[in-house]
Amino acid sequence: MKLSTKGRYSVRAMVSLGILSSAHDGPISLKDISKVEGISVSYLEQLFVHLRRSGLVKSVRGPGGGYLFARDPEDIFLDEIMSVVKESINPVDCKTCDNYDEAACAASDLRNACCVTRPMWEELDEKIGSFLSSISLADLLQGKKG
Repeated sequence: MKLSTKGRYSVRAMVSLGILSSAHDGPISLKDISKVEGISVSYLEQLFVHLRRSGLVKSVRGPGGGYLFARDPEDIFLDEIMSVVKESINPVDCKTCDNYDEAACAASDLRNACCVTRPMWEELDEKIGSFLSSISLADLLQGKKG
């Protein structure tokens, strides 16, 4: 399974915000995060629009402006970071089969592959979600996970 850059870069940017915040007093610019992570400022701007609107970060305008956490990193979990940038953690498309009908699938002798494998994908999705919701940004910043 491979996540898109939106999910990975959002988590990396939030971790960098935390690392840079611990070394500097005040807001952190996207330019500083860009230098550390090698992610373009324009891409970070797109991600931080979502992170700000969701209440994970707050922006400070003007000279010396940038971003700060809106909440304590202990209260920010990876599933939320990925969710606000519209990152899906579904491992496969099968989980969203348009033609899935549980009753018809269970009654049929000719079940298709989507029907047969769907419960396994749903369970995997739940486990991934549970795993990501168990890791806070503070955990990553303290080296407790990863």
